[in-house]
Amino acid sequence: MKLHLASMAALMLAVGALSTSSQATASGGGGGPENTNCVRVKMGPYYHQRCEVTYFEEDGTPYIRVYWIDQNGQWYLPAD
Repeated sequence: MKLHLASMAALMLAVGALSTSSQATASGGGGGPENTNCVRVKMGPYYHQRCEVTYFEEDGTPYIRVYWIDQNGQWYLPAD
């Protein structure tokens, strides 16, 4: 299960890196993810991961997107 979660996280980072490079080429920079942090959280008998992706606007204003990865490696958005 850990290997599956790790492979899904690596896949998401790879896809994010590809989209970042295409955004930088198309828009001249800015708007792409600058930092991704994931923390394991125990939910009942399983561990999920809570991930925060920090983006920066063209003017330098940061904003954060949050998503979760469940025990099967499927990502989902928070309910709040």
